[in-house]
Amino acid sequence: MITVDEFIKLLSEESSWTEGEDFGGNEEQLLRKNCARITHRYLQKVLDEPDEVSDLPSCRVIRDLFDCRICTPHVIQVIAKGIMYPRKRGPIWLFEGNDEVTRDEALIIVDSIKDVSLRHTEK
Repeated sequence: MITVDEFIKLLSEESSWTEGEDFGGNEEQLLRKNCARITHRYLQKVLDEPDEVSDLPSCRVIRDLFDCRICTPHVIQVIAKGIMYPRKRGPIWLFEGNDEVTRDEALIIVDSIKDVSLRHTEK
């Protein structure tokens, strides 16, 4: 597993972009919903990457999309950008925002943030 602080450091040693943000406790295990939020804010504040406006995931498809209303816009963006993915559980798709992110998953996410060619979208 990986902590919030460790994930932020994987993104950038320079952390001024996190000022004023509440990403949860730095020593807490990184949850998928927090990872989505941190990732999206990094894309906005550091990489100045615009939000996707078309082909956005739907709550009709991803059943738990609105379980964390604060996280929802961030989850939508990282899915639309092909950085993180919902998971298929039987006949339904879930984001499972309360699941912990492993170190290996975090490294894949960081790689896809920094190298757009590694992102996988259905566009």
